[in-house]
Amino acid sequence: MPKVQVFVSKTTLKNINTIVIDKRNDGAKEHEANTSNTASMLIELGLKVYELQQKKTDSNFNQTEFNKVILENVVKTSFICQKL
Repeated sequence: MPKVQVFVSKTTLKNINTIVIDKRNDGAKEHEANTSNTASMLIELGLKVYELQQKKTDSNFNQTEFNKVILENVVKTSFICQKL
């Protein structure tokens, strides 16, 4: 898996750490919930949102379809992160 180094604000790091702690409190192991895979998940979600916005050429935005795509990608990303 390629490595990418990014710099984030203190607030963003705090939010990522909160997500990690929540996952661990829900029973995730250290290798399942860490800063790296959580940041990766958030980047992938952000890219999906960006791609959907770029594809949107008219005002026929379908919130239900958008929610379905986001949920599907969250589940896939979470599953992949757990398998790493």
